[in-house]
Amino acid sequence: SRYCRVVTGYEVLSVERNGEKKVVSARGTKDGKIRQFEGEEVLLAAGRRSNSDLLRPERTGVEIDRQGWIRVDEYLQTSKKGIWALGDAIGKHMFRHTANYEARIVAHNILLVQGEAERKAADYHAVPYAVFSHPTVAGVGRKESEAKARGLKVLVGRARYTDSAKGVAMAEEYGLVKVVLEEETGRILGASIIGPEAPELIQQVVYLMNTDRQDLSTAMRSQVIHPTINEVLGRAFSGLERSRNREQPK
Repeated sequence: SRYCRVVTGYEVLSVERNGEKKVVSARGTKDGKIRQFEGEEVLLAAGRRSNSDLLRPERTGVEIDRQGWIRVDEYLQTSKKGIWALGDAIGKHMFRHTANYEARIVAHNILLVQGEAERKAADYHAVPYAVFSHPTVAGVGRKESEAKARGLKVLVGRARYTDSAKGVAMAEEYGLVKVVLEEETGRILGASIIGPEAPELIQQVVYLMNTDRQDLSTAMRSQVIHPTINEVLGRAFSGLERSRNREQPK
């Protein structure tokens, strides 16, 4: 809010020029009211689409889906024996780090496997992401609403950066960590972090989600250097409570 105004819950209807300004007309998804937003430039996040319409991989016998992404099985093998695919081409998680991970899976399955039983399947239960904005934002796994939509009973832990000595020293009053766990098993389902070093902090959760038990036991029995911002993650794990319905998630 210090640098920009964020407005959510609107569907863009049109973009027009008014002199030197651009005007965006948008309709509220709840009340249906039309609002106009004026600015010098308009930036559009267009996303990505497959370029299979140019490359025509289906001519090799490789199946593609309706959006043009290459179909692969859990081992990243295509419908054509001997042809494998990874990265953006399969239309799953379009991150460089995910492509690197998939490359290791493919290399193992092509070069190291002596039999079908030794193949490795790609595991996407803990795919992290980061937005290198100011402040940085990072996350992994499911959000609270996503876990509850699947019928899971969840525990939620929250901690502000200022709950740690380092956060106070940084005067980081807006930084926040949120973790989501399955109540019955203690398994970590996901986490969201906003604030300085968010990508570095979320990586710790990724490691925990890839342990055998996928819970926080490893973190709870580990010493944490003081004072570091790492302590705020421990604070979030230590303050778990049952998830309850909220009109506005905090």
